[in-house]
Amino acid sequence: MKKLLMYIIVSVMIGTGIISCNTDIEALDIVVPDNMSEEYWENLRAYKARNDHEVFFGWFGGWTANSADMINFLSSVPDSVDIISIWGDYKNLSPAQIEDLRYVQDVKGTRVTYTIFAHKIPDEFMSGENHEIATSEGIEEYAKALVDTMYKYGYQGIDLDYEPGYQEFPGVPFNGPLVGPSSMWPDYMDNMEIFVKALGKYIGPKSGTRNLLIIDGVPYHLKQGLAEYFNYGVVQSYNSPSYSDLQSRFDNAARNGWKPEQYIFAETFEGGKYVNGGVLHTLREGGTVPSLEGMARFLPMYEGKLATRKGGCGTYHMENDYRSNPNYKWTREAIRIMNEH
Repeated sequence: MKKLLMYIIVSVMIGTGIISCNTDIEALDIVVPDNMSEEYWENLRAYKARNDHEVFFGWFGGWTANSADMINFLSSVPDSVDIISIWGDYKNLSPAQIEDLRYVQDVKGTRVTYTIFAHKIPDEFMSGENHEIATSEGIEEYAKALVDTMYKYGYQGIDLDYEPGYQEFPGVPFNGPLVGPSSMWPDYMDNMEIFVKALGKYIGPKSGTRNLLIIDGVPYHLKQGLAEYFNYGVVQSYNSPSYSDLQSRFDNAARNGWKPEQYIFAETFEGGKYVNGGVLHTLREGGTVPSLEGMARFLPMYEGKLATRKGGCGTYHMENDYRSNPNYKWTREAIRIMNEH
């Protein structure tokens, strides 16, 4: 029994030693930065400085720039992406975030904006005992404060998430002096006009700068004439089943003064929806493709003929496409298709 017990102990020790000394090399997925020439970067910046091509726009969430996982870095986004809008905290930036932001702006020529909900106005810009009165002076001061924030952190524009008639949370509609509803805020469309024109002094096509003024959600729900204050309107065409859905969305905008080259169609990549590039989407010429690809291929009918270009396409939670193989697979393909236009 003693000999048997000793044999078992020695066998276990030998087996453990063999396992612990396993020196097989495991394959690691390491991302190596591209070593591009200065000429490459100059050409890239020149391409993005032009206004003659369809753009790729994406809302970027979870930005930290301090992780071993590149999904949290703006610099992981493909070089040819034109506009990134920060979805989430756009203030209180860490040194790592500032470095990441400056890299994509200065080296890649990517313009980075930040997104706000355009429905409420902070109390300090409202009047009345209970901050219940919106005045033109207060609205203009609020617009100027947003622009000051843009300059403070070095962004290149502001994106207004504007969703009148939709719900902020299940059963809770958006509510405020800029978004309505009219039963509570009868002057909300007048207030929005004041707000847009105030922002337009500093950003957007009427400002004389390259700083962007973008509106998303329901871009066409504005007074006539306000479309010209925006560089782009981004329609949340999430889970779009077909070109006719996109055309219908654009028709609503065209009736309110939007031109094809201003309109961007966006798919959601929230959660795992990036895996298949969206949902199945029927093309005008027949056949089905992933919906982001459908948006990239889509050209709207405008004034009785097919437009030669649109504003572009994009994604909500674009960062999730980093998990594709290769990374940002669907984003890269959409950009390639749009450049064929």
